[in-house]
Amino acid sequence: MEKITVKVIILYMFFQQTNLQLLINVKNQGGDVMQEAIVANVSEDTVTLEFLRSDGVFVSQLVDFTNEVEAMKVIIPGEEELGQTGYQTLCFLTHAAQADFIAPDAMAKLRQKNPGTVRVAEEDKGWRQTTATAWAGRATRLLSPAAARHCAPAGDKVYLRTSDLSRWAPRPGVEQSYTAEVTPFPANALSETSDGFPEVGVCVAETNATKACICHLEVCVNWYPCGLKYCKGKPQGGLSYRCGIKTCRRCYRYHFYVKRRESCITYI
Repeated sequence: MEKITVKVIILYMFFQQTNLQLLINVKNQGGDVMQEAIVANVSEDTVTLEFLRSDGVFVSQLVDFTNEVEAMKVIIPGEEELGQTGYQTLCFLTHAAQADFIAPDAMAKLRQKNPGTVRVAEEDKGWRQTTATAWAGRATRLLSPAAARHCAPAGDKVYLRTSDLSRWAPRPGVEQSYTAEVTPFPANALSETSDGFPEVGVCVAETNATKACICHLEVCVNWYPCGLKYCKGKPQGGLSYRCGIKTCRRCYRYHFYVKRRESCITYI
């Protein structure tokens, strides 16, 4: 990894954390401890979770509760051994399953009694696989202004599933524009040959650097507040009250089309 790339990512994290709400020490499944920054923006109804992986990959996940949009942004340093220089920024939009995160107003009230404690999630929610079918284009701004700002560094490398477009709540004057603003992948990108094999192969098996292929990316969020805990009150009252949070771990596997294998920094 180039030294300049490391500095860019660290500076990026620093400026992103100027309004952070919580810093959490989290242990991943490999036993490494990393620090997550969680920001709850009540006025925008968003939650952002960010961390820098031990391999230099920076992950920033935004959930827009009002517009039901989840935006996963990933900054990936190039591998010098593979002749990859600089870094690549990608962003994936999916319909937000709001039950996965607690609401921003509840998140903003969270405090740590012991900030130095290393956290481990209570529940592992496993893998969620997403196969993108289009470049999001201007639809990002229509779907969620917050996600559009979040994904701006990715440029045209913002991906989504066209099947998700119908799941987002329609808004007057906008609902007819979602599909028109995205750019679908080429017809052969996700189709199969007559013998059942994908017409466009995976980048990990492609040896021609100029050939199109399907790239993949894996991201694990090892700790996040995924629900509220309620305890029963004293027998006299009998009412339940909020007494804590439930924490979860979830991994994401994204598949997306690239026009040239050399554009897939993550094909290893």
